[in-house]
Amino acid sequence: MINEGLKKLGRLLCFLGFHDFRVVEVSFAFGGSSGIEKVECRRCGYRTAREAPP
Repeated sequence: MINEGLKKLGRLLCFLGFHDFRVVEVSFAFGGSSGIEKVECRRCGYRTAREAPP
């Protein structure tokens, strides 16, 4: 019962844009540009790419 409630709360947070991302793939670039990392939400499976932190 509590587990179901936590899952629903997590899905609501994803719906509002607060995802629980994990890094799937990282690719680095040399020179002036920074790397790109592909991330996926652990709760809903949403995938996106973002600039890797320095």
